Amino acid sequence: MMPNETVNPLLVRKYNLPLPRYTSYPTVPMWNEKLETEVWKSIFVKKFAEQNHVNGISLYIHLPFCESLCTYCGCNKKITTNHSVEEEYLQAIEKEWRLYRQLMKQTPVIRELHLGGGTPTFFSPKNLKRLLTTILNSSIVHPRHEFSIEGHPNNT
Repeated sequence: MMPNETVNPLLVRKYNLPLPRYTSYPTVPMWNEKLETEVWKSIFVKKFAEQNHVNGISLYIHLPFCESLCTYCGCNKKITTNHSVEEEYLQAIEKEWRLYRQLMKQTPVIRELHLGGGTPTFFSPKNLKRLLTTILNSSIVHPRHEFSIEGHPNNT
């Protein structure tokens, strides 16, 4: 910040919220050794119904692969130069998305979509397009959507 600049109080209010670390999945408030599958599904269905058409939903998709380790990284990651891992991982994400879509009684309205890692740009442009197409072709994009992707300068 420059010496004469001030912090916008609206931005402070907007972003000054306690939130779980988004790279934890499921998020920390859901951690419970006794959480059964059917309980998880019922929570998901309820929360989805509450949020979808009011605010839209937020998705975080973890793409854990990196070709090299960044010294500052605290994320769940797999260091590899073997890009053949992309196919199996994308198949798993696509399967998980289909399972979630079966639980959704309405078409999801995507307000936020974040690709994190690892280094999402580890994935080829073709595979990133495939991933986004899978999600967005079965969704509605909110008019005020926010999409982001984490990247590393050496891989972009």
